[in-house]
Amino acid sequence: MEHRANLMRLLGGLIWVMIPVVSLMLFLPHEIYINYEAALILLFLTLLLNLAMMLLPFRESLLERYFGLLMGLFRLVLIGLLCAAIYYTGGVRSPLFTFLLLVTAFSTSLTPSLSSAALISGASAGAYLVTILAFSSPMRQDIQLIFAQVFFLLLISFFINRVAAESREQARERASAMEELKVLSEVDRATSSFVSAVSFEMRTPLTSIQGFSEMLANMKLDPQKEQEYVEIISREADNLSMLVEDLLDISRLESGKVRLNKEVARLGQLLNMSLPVLAPACEPSEVTLNIPPDLPNVLVDQQRMKRVFDAIFGYIARKSGRGSEVRVSVKMEGEEVVITINFRNRETAKRYDSGGLLFPPIGGQDEEDLELAMARRIVLAHEGSVNLIRASGGWYAIVLRLPELMAWDLIKTAPSPFGAIEE
Repeated sequence: MEHRANLMRLLGGLIWVMIPVVSLMLFLPHEIYINYEAALILLFLTLLLNLAMMLLPFRESLLERYFGLLMGLFRLVLIGLLCAAIYYTGGVRSPLFTFLLLVTAFSTSLTPSLSSAALISGASAGAYLVTILAFSSPMRQDIQLIFAQVFFLLLISFFINRVAAESREQARERASAMEELKVLSEVDRATSSFVSAVSFEMRTPLTSIQGFSEMLANMKLDPQKEQEYVEIISREADNLSMLVEDLLDISRLESGKVRLNKEVARLGQLLNMSLPVLAPACEPSEVTLNIPPDLPNVLVDQQRMKRVFDAIFGYIARKSGRGSEVRVSVKMEGEEVVITINFRNRETAKRYDSGGLLFPPIGGQDEEDLELAMARRIVLAHEGSVNLIRASGGWYAIVLRLPELMAWDLIKTAPSPFGAIEE
């Protein structure tokens, strides 16, 4: 629509420039008879028609839906006015034929299809032939000129149409390439951030293992200390092993190679199991839960979905701090289950009244949390989404959407072998 609007404005500008020029040309010395009064009235009507089409379609939203019909009528009336002006300014030798040629060529450039261009150029050529042959009574020696003019009109119209179509296609390709480049740039930034986060997570266990290993190798320690250091090394090695496993899980989730162990579950139960993670921010008993009793069950990988809630609640506990208010609500929206976790900390929010970003976007390039990265990919594997929204009054909301992956008949006819989780 924007491309057509630009072409329409270009055509309108061409008409506004050409009509004064053509009017001046009519008064130059010539050998043909010109009806100045009729010609100037027709050119003035052309200007009025052009002004109406430049104003109405782009300022009245009601007329935008009839854009194609309006453009078709505009072209037909414009061609009719120009052919009538050609009749009054010398017929086959009229200087207005060049104007008709330009208007027809630009009109065909507004249409993407070759058939529409053929229809417009055919209508223009037909109107011109009828004007010249039926009303003007041309001389025998003018027949060759008439058909040369018609041939050139059709040729230039098709040429301009193809050039415009190619230009539109190149513009679409450039826009698509820029969009892909933007996506790749964001992926590259997210990948760099993720690598930094992983490096940070691995640095702690590696440093502990390296430090205590050197102490065991280079220092004489009593058996009790040796045993303590060995236990630390073993614990940090387990942590490092879990990090590596998480990285492999993330890789498998992104490649779609993970087989989710989906079971019939109640979201209320999964949320209640993860509430203790909020302990550093607020007591689990102080969390407001709003879960409808008739909320349908869903099919999810319970172990992985619990990890999602653990990661989100842990994120809130770390970022918001002690004294936070947390409200959790679950509802159905169409075919999606929407879990909204609202939270705020009045004391923390005061430090960010100037517009500072307290929470980096979940899954964004500033994300510095391996658990959140894992949670986001688990949600995506369930064909859902998770977003962080900053609301008024110091409130933040994490909105998690999951598709309704299960119908009630599935429970009745094919219950899960694992059984439903009861609250």
